[in-house]
This record gives sequence, structure tokens and C-alpha cells, in this order.
Amino acid sequence: MIDNRKTAEDTTTEMDPVLDHLRAGFLSLYSVGVRNRSTYSSILKQALLAHPHLLSTWTVWEPNALDGRDEAYRTTVGHDESGRFVHCWHRAHGKQELVPVVDYDAPLRGKWYTLPKQKMMPCRLDPIPYRFGKLHVCITSTIAPLILEGKFFGVVGIDLKASKHSEGCRKAIASGKCPAWPMSGKRHPDLTPREHEVYHWMRNGKTNEEIGMILGISHHTVKNHIEHIFQKIGVNNRYEAMLAAS
Repeated sequence: MIDNRKTAEDTTTEMDPVLDHLRAGFLSLYSVGVRNRSTYSSILKQALLAHPHLLSTWTVWEPNALDGRDEAYRTTVGHDESGRFVHCWHRAHGKQELVPVVDYDAPLRGKWYTLPKQKMMPCRLDPIPYRFGKLHVCITSTIAPLILEGKFFGVVGIDLKASKHSEGCRKAIASGKCPAWPMSGKRHPDLTPREHEVYHWMRNGKTNEEIGMILGISHHTVKNHIEHIFQKIGVNNRYEAMLAAS
């Protein structure tokens, strides 16, 4: 599993800025009252077009979390029978195709959704087999939670194609499990869930103001969280905090 995690991390690290852009864009739109699904879907499609090495861009929202109109969208293009906003733009036969995300509610294979929801932080997937409509491929993914004012609304994710012959794919096929793992580095048991979240974004180079925008809190609150983090992990500044996370 360690080797597979390194493979996933190596192939998805360069895509983290794309995911950050999608997450920030979605949260900004939602915070100003934009509830049109086509607007969010268009952002996903444009990101896919702009980054040809991506296999797909996608999002899954909690029931009725975006516009309260899940019932009206049941079984329409890009939706499943639940009507939830679960759009996925992926490459198929040289074109961009819109399909609904699957397996988000599966007990084992849906861990890529439940993990960022429970941990309130991004996660990555080891290479696993997956299906996009009729297309079966092996992918590695990076997923970020959509959080405003401490409330979880859903996730946004990006996929890269991986080798079907990788050890991760073979194990996933054999077990039926989804090997998801948090992108949080070393865990510190004394930190609260919110402090872990602030710590994650701090380690990714975000300023207090940027962290506040991401989490829907003031930069003063972020500063207080960081002071508590420093005290709990025994460091004096951000540089030492970065070293403590390695």
C-alpha cells in the first residue's frame, strides 16, 4: 500500500492547483448566491478542456445542497435517480462527455466521498478501476471537500488515468474496496478537526486570509487556530510547523 500511495501522490501533486481553483470557484459562486447547476458544470468542463492530461473533473453534492431541486433533475443528463448534483465531465473517444458520478453512496467503494466528509479535508485515491458510462479505466484521484462556515456541502475532484496493471488496481479488483487516504500528512491527536483543517491549508502555503476564505471564517479566527496549533505541536512558527508535518 505504501508504494501505491507514493504512485498516487506523484501523479496528482501537479494537479492540486487545478483542484484548488475548482474548489475556490465553487465556494465563491455559492457564497454569492449562484445556484444554477449549468454554471458549475461549465466550470468543470472548462477545467477539463484546459488540462488535457486530466481524465475527468467532477463534483458530488449532498442531497438538495445546491439548489433544493434534486427531484426535478432525477434521471436527466448528468444525473442519476437521486437527482443530486453529481456531474462528471470526462474524455471519451476524443470528446468531452457528461455523465453522473457513480458509487458515491457505496459502502466500500464510496470511501472517496465519505472520507473527506468525515475528516473535512482533501484526500487522494490509490490507482483503482472505475467506470465512466461504458468506459472502464484505472484512475487515481484527488478530492477536496466543499465547506462553508464549517458546513459540508459536497466534494469536487479530478482524475488522472493510471495503469490497469498497477498493484493498486489488482488489489482493488480483488477486494472491491476503495483505497482512499487523507492528504493531511502526520496526524496530531491533540488538534481539533478544525485545527487539522487549518493546519492542512497552512502547510499548503495558504495565507491566513486565504484559509479564512476557504473555510468561511475570519482571518482573525484563523490566526487564533494557528496559535493553538503551534502550542499543541510544540513549534514557534510556520516553518517549524511545516517540518513537524513531514
